[in-house]
Amino acid sequence: MHSATHSRSSALLDSLGWVEHAFLPAGERPAEHTAFAHQRHTATVVLDAEAFPPKSHEADGVISITTRPVAVYTADCLPILIADTRQRHVAAVHAGLKGALAGVIGSAVERLLTLGATADSLYAAIGPAIGPCCYELGRDVLDKMQENPRVITPTWQEMQPLNPHAVRPQACGNNSGVWFDLAGLGRQMLQQAGIPARQIDVLEVCTYCMAEPNASYRRNTHFNHGYASRFSWIGRRD
Repeated sequence: MHSATHSRSSALLDSLGWVEHAFLPAGERPAEHTAFAHQRHTATVVLDAEAFPPKSHEADGVISITTRPVAVYTADCLPILIADTRQRHVAAVHAGLKGALAGVIGSAVERLLTLGATADSLYAAIGPAIGPCCYELGRDVLDKMQENPRVITPTWQEMQPLNPHAVRPQACGNNSGVWFDLAGLGRQMLQQAGIPARQIDVLEVCTYCMAEPNASYRRNTHFNHGYASRFSWIGRRD
């Protein structure tokens, strides 16, 4: 992790040797030749050629089968970066609650498999996103979610968990709801798609209370401080 600029990386992906990636600070853009789509909280996944020029297609996952890096942009949702050690393909996935429930994580893994990956050749990292310390959901949302066949064991707490690493106040509860672990759901869905648990890395950085200022859409709705999208990108070394 590069704390001076708030740019973060996954030790798991770094260990592969051939992967370049970063979870950039909010407001910083990736290189001009990076492909990314127009995100709509869908389960649609496209190839890098379809997402360049940027936002030329609607999708929430982009797979690179070339040396062109791919990216997603988030402001509380999960940015998921995936590398396939068999074909040396890489993917970037945008998974908020809506997109995750729509199946974007499974869609991305399935597309990688059709391109020649095997489940045990995939490595994934989940970047900064809103944490269970600050993500309150209404019980009606939780009840409806549990009707979704993609959701096996959602993780949530009745009492708001204290985040000892918070650098600003955590979110205040106001819906008498539950505190939901979105990254935990993402991890579960990656495992359900066949990726071994040991090949999944989660950077436990809450965008609301831990990340750099103006990194959270939800915090902006509470305080109107403004927010900027975080780009998370991945590519393979030449």
